[in-house]
Amino acid sequence: MDTLTTTEARRALSDMTLMDDAYFTKYFDGSTECASLMLSVLLGRKDLKVTSATTQKWIEGGDKRSVKLDIYARDGSGRIYDVEIQRARKGASRKRARFYSAMLDADYLDKGGKFKELPESYVIFITERDAIGKGRAMYRIDRRIDGTFEDFGDGAHILYVSADLAERNTDLGKLMHDLRCPDPERMHYKALRERARYLKRSKEGIGEMAGEFDRILRERMKETRESSLKEGRENGIRESARNMIADGSLPLSKIAKFSGLSIGEVEKIKNGIIG
Repeated sequence: MDTLTTTEARRALSDMTLMDDAYFTKYFDGSTECASLMLSVLLGRKDLKVTSATTQKWIEGGDKRSVKLDIYARDGSGRIYDVEIQRARKGASRKRARFYSAMLDADYLDKGGKFKELPESYVIFITERDAIGKGRAMYRIDRRIDGTFEDFGDGAHILYVSADLAERNTDLGKLMHDLRCPDPERMHYKALRERARYLKRSKEGIGEMAGEFDRILRERMKETRESSLKEGRENGIRESARNMIADGSLPLSKIAKFSGLSIGEVEKIKNGIIG
């Protein structure tokens, strides 16, 4: 399978941060050290050690809705985590958090399993702006017993983190800076900095990212094309091509290849000849 050249991948990577899907997916996949650091800071638990970290994990819902988790992780104490990175607040709705928490439980418990076997779970949304709207850098949501304020104790937790409200000189503020920083040399945390250096600066890392870009773009274009053809129109394909042209990180030949359009059509879209 053809992949982007080193130059193309390096150019695409230069401005990317961990708030960008393609970079984030490769960065945390299998990186237990980086996941451990991130969760330790978010939860204020220095002894937390992640034993497995997977990105883009699908939890199938049968004939009901399925979900794809940004990061699915487990720690040495058996706790499970879903971390969702969302630039837009609308992607971090409260009912989405509820549904993801329920899907974590459904995925964990085997048929016939006992409810007491359910582990402590965390669904964590990290957003650019305040998704709750109360002016706080972090919100922790747990069930309480009405009238007593006693913890219900079901072990299910939801956290919302507002990246722009975290104080710079705190551990959380430094983490939020690193998640939004495109330059590895300006990142605070060593583990995050070294992983970023590998993916953005080393020949091997850039090669991995080139393959990741190709995979994601191919998937997206395939989904767009199938959807458009099913509806009997090509608008979706042209819109995707237009977005990639505007992004400026891919040559026209690559956009044509991913979209299934001819190079001539892509050039006409770029020049505004095709709307």
